[in-house]
Amino acid sequence: MAYKTFIDGWRGRIGLITPSPGSSTEQEFNRYAPEGVAVLTTRIPLFGISYEGINKMRSYINDAALMLAESSEVDVIIFSCTAGSFMDGSEYDKKIIDQLEALTKKPVTTTSTCVLEAMRELNIKSVNIVTPYSDEINKLECAFFEGCGIKVTGISGSLLKVAQDVPKIPAGDMYRYAIASDSPEADATFVSCTGLHVLGILEKLENDLKKPAFSSNQCGLWGSLRKLNVHDKIPGLGILFNR
Repeated sequence: MAYKTFIDGWRGRIGLITPSPGSSTEQEFNRYAPEGVAVLTTRIPLFGISYEGINKMRSYINDAALMLAESSEVDVIIFSCTAGSFMDGSEYDKKIIDQLEALTKKPVTTTSTCVLEAMRELNIKSVNIVTPYSDEINKLECAFFEGCGIKVTGISGSLLKVAQDVPKIPAGDMYRYAIASDSPEADATFVSCTGLHVLGILEKLENDLKKPAFSSNQCGLWGSLRKLNVHDKIPGLGILFNR
C-alpha cells in the first residue's frame, strides 16, 4: 500500500532551515507546534555576528531548502534566521522567498517576513527592539524595519560578535533589556534573533509593558502555521496566538 500522508505531519510539515550554533528554534517550534504539525530541521553553519559571517552562511540556503523539499517532503519552508533575512534592506526577505520558491516549488517564508506580517496583523507602527547582535547588525536591522515602514524607537542588547554565545544568554537578561529600553513611543517590543530561548518571557513582557511582545521564533512559527492554514490558538505565546 502506498501511504499518502505522514503520521507525524498529517496537518502539515514545516521545513526549518536554522543556523547551527544553538537549538532554540527547533526546540520552541517542536514544543508549541499544534497536534498534527511536524517540524523537520536542516542546519547550516554560521560564521559570526557580522555581515561577512552571516552572508557566508547564506550560501548554504539553497542546498538546505532542496533537501527539505525533496527528501523530507515538507509543505512549507522557513529560513529561520532573522538577521540573515534582513541584512540587505527592505524587500531582501522577498528576494530570498522568490529564490527558494523557484528552486523548491514549495511555499517559503523567512523570519523577518513573519515578523512584519505579525506586526501588520496587530497594527504595530513602531517598535522597541532588543537583540544579542553586534552594533553592525543592529544598524542593519533598524534600516530594514524603517525601510518597511516600521518606526524603530530604540535598539539595544548584548552586542555580541560570536554566534556561539547567543544560546547562552538567559531569557531574564533579554527581559531586563526590554524593560529598561521601553518607551511610550513604542507600540510593541520585539526580541530579535532565532538563537534566543525567550518564548517563555513574552507574556510576562506583555503583562508588564501593557503592549504586545514578539520574538523571532514566535513570529516564525505563527507565519509558518498560517502558510499551512493552521490557525490554532496556543496558550503561553502572547496576544499574537490568542486573539
